[in-house]
Amino acid sequence: MSNDMYENEENEENEVNVEKPSLLGMITDPRTQFERIRMNPKILVPFIIITVLTAIGMLFMMSQIDLIGDDPYFNSMGEEELMYMTIFTQITFVITGLLTPAISILISTVVYLIIAKIVKSAVSFKQLFSMATFIYIISVLSIFVNALAFLAISNPDPNLLLTSLNSLVEAEGALGAFLVSIEIFTIWGMILSAIGLQIVAKFSKGLSWGIVIGIFVIITSFSMVSIVVTDMLGAF
Repeated sequence: MSNDMYENEENEENEVNVEKPSLLGMITDPRTQFERIRMNPKILVPFIIITVLTAIGMLFMMSQIDLIGDDPYFNSMGEEELMYMTIFTQITFVITGLLTPAISILISTVVYLIIAKIVKSAVSFKQLFSMATFIYIISVLSIFVNALAFLAISNPDPNLLLTSLNSLVEAEGALGAFLVSIEIFTIWGMILSAIGLQIVAKFSKGLSWGIVIGIFVIITSFSMVSIVVTDMLGAF
């Protein structure tokens, strides 16, 4: 048997012996999980868990929000109409919870992969998708923490995350959108993303942080501009 065949068998054996990454491990020991993702990326089961938890979290958060309030449009509805409206809203939240992780993870993976091709990194789509999936557990944690916090508020605002800086300032408009983006779990996810890119994709520290901060600036700017445009249109 040739040396190449021995090396291939050894590599396959090493891949099999590598422990699977853990979603909970992303909270307690993320560096170890990133190493495992690089050697043994997993997608299907973690992605299903993330998607289901997001849908449950969104539904739980929505259950704490008064959808009717003092809106005269809803107050004019009968009980049956309100029931159908509530069911429709719940289904919408569940669908949003099912689609949001897939869209978010896919977009970030594609962005990372394009940059990897530019800098000629050998990282694969599977590795990057797995990394983004495991990091998304932080977003899931954010949903549940804010949903639990909503229990202590009589009429919570779904657009005001209690773990964001805006929960203290309560600003509106573009400033409010900016302060909402300064959020504990968002920052946590950014830190993990920068570390993950260094370990999984073998990006430099500067490039990793540049990518993460760049994406944050783009998303936050888009959110601020959207609110400004919406306010301007509403003024007419």
